[in-house]
Amino acid sequence: MIQSSYENVNDNTPILVGCGQLTDKRGIDGFNYLEILREVSKLALEDCEAKIKINEHVDTVAVIRFVADTPNRDSATSNFWGYPNMPRSLSNSLGLSAKNEIYTTTGGNSPQIALNELANRIKDNQIDCALLAGGEALDTFVSRLKEGLEVNWGDDPGGQPEIIGKSTDGTNDHEKMHGIFEPSSVYPLFANSIRNQNGETIEAHMQSTGELFQEFSRVASKNNYAWFPTFRSAEEIAEVKPDNRMIGVPYTKYMNSIIRVNQSSAMILMSAKKARELGIPQSKWIFMYAGSCLNDIWNVSHRQNYHSSPAIRACTEGVFDLANMSVDDLDFIDLYSCFPSAVQIAMKELSLEKDDPRGFTVTGGLPYFGGPGNAYVMNSIATLMNKLRSSPGSFGLATANGWYITKHGAGIFSSEPFEGEWNQVADTSNVQNSIDKAETPDFTESPEGNCSVETYTVVHSRNGPKESIIIGRLEDGKRFIANTLKEPSILEYMSQNDMLNTKGTVSNDGKRNIFTPNL
Repeated sequence: MIQSSYENVNDNTPILVGCGQLTDKRGIDGFNYLEILREVSKLALEDCEAKIKINEHVDTVAVIRFVADTPNRDSATSNFWGYPNMPRSLSNSLGLSAKNEIYTTTGGNSPQIALNELANRIKDNQIDCALLAGGEALDTFVSRLKEGLEVNWGDDPGGQPEIIGKSTDGTNDHEKMHGIFEPSSVYPLFANSIRNQNGETIEAHMQSTGELFQEFSRVASKNNYAWFPTFRSAEEIAEVKPDNRMIGVPYTKYMNSIIRVNQSSAMILMSAKKARELGIPQSKWIFMYAGSCLNDIWNVSHRQNYHSSPAIRACTEGVFDLANMSVDDLDFIDLYSCFPSAVQIAMKELSLEKDDPRGFTVTGGLPYFGGPGNAYVMNSIATLMNKLRSSPGSFGLATANGWYITKHGAGIFSSEPFEGEWNQVADTSNVQNSIDKAETPDFTESPEGNCSVETYTVVHSRNGPKESIIIGRLEDGKRFIANTLKEPSILEYMSQNDMLNTKGTVSNDGKRNIFTPNL
């Protein structure tokens, strides 16, 4: 890349100038939601090293939606939710007078959506200086509930924030009826499809997955903000044992994102003109060279297959085109890592080899660093910012994922000054239309007859296997979703044996589709 000059950066170019991260492991005595966002926002404001007090210049506060505030989610947290306008609550707690209040929809892609939106508004001279914050306080919340302590968190400052992002639920009623809802039960469906595509046995796939995530664990073990700063070998990750039980075949506990955390992050985004006005050192400036967001076919049951992602491929191609670079030009990479299949599919779409010396995470990933709900990518970008600052002229990629390899984001960031007119958020409308109109398998909600298994999982509780989820094909090629009977012998057999391509029959019991394998 040709070296650029800070003097040539246009006034309306959006730049990231401050970031902060916070991990709070105090259990029942930890921060509530407002407190953990307030404290990390203070860190981000301080990180700017502005010569003029920055607080009075923040005109926009944006917050990533909390897991407890997920629409249609049946959980204990929903009974206690008391933050109807967190952007204003956060603004008030910091003594800001931000006139713009933004709240995202659900999804791990939300940080990139928010960054794209804020950056465009800065470019268009609609806003000058924004605070973006996100995180979770679920560990303290759950810890207090388990101890029988009161959880009366909440704050109602009035008003309603602007909502950005696609709010459609991640699954339909038919999918939910058959267990396609909890991510820990859905991502294994992708895993078994991937190993089918690779021709791997369950054991071989679990070992290769362990080897992949061992390196994530290694990074987390050296990260002061990690929830689990402990190195785990491939064998530890892959081996089923009491402290690493099976969650959903073929994923053990150590392959799953950990969401019960108290973690938060925040960043400050402003125009180059405002950064100059506030005297923010150029060593703090980070430029978003490109940002893009795209969705795959929305419903899992209607996907073309379960081992690829047209949206990841198009999304990353888009940011590379905008940044005028390729994956080979990157110095740092963070692939969204809620579950191994998300990483493996992204690697495939980016043509990245398993032994790439750059690695695939800067934080340690959601199972080891921690998965603060929809806000994890805030942490990955904040980590990237500091790495890019320490390595002038370097470039980093962060990808994002919401629902079930459904909603995607990608951003390329650099400490290299951006010259010229900034217009680096991809217009993806035509590409999205193309993805949405792609040919997909015929689907039936009322299958009947002979069939075979396309992919599957067996969901486990602490007491062993409790439910199976089958995505199958009838003899005429139509796809369906089903469960097996909850007979212990069937579930145990399916947990111990490869069920891919297994033949059987399917019918409806009056409520759900039931698959009966030919065992």
